[in-house]
Amino acid sequence: MEYEFMTTECALPCLVVSDEDNGRYMIQNFDRSGEVFNSKEELVKWMETFWSPDLMLEPERYDEVLQEIKERVLPV
Repeated sequence: MEYEFMTTECALPCLVVSDEDNGRYMIQNFDRSGEVFNSKEELVKWMETFWSPDLMLEPERYDEVLQEIKERVLPV
């Protein structure tokens, strides 16, 4: 899944990719830098450490997406 967030820091959206099917976990931050992770747990930890709802134009969306990423599991 790909998610975009508009922040108070930049006119361009941040991008979060949590693609469990293909093992892709990455972030493009508001300063256009990027981070790549080995797991969704690392992705979630980064988001919780470096971002917060008050940085987002839609804080409730940030909370919803973070929860969705945490709860999403691969189908068996």
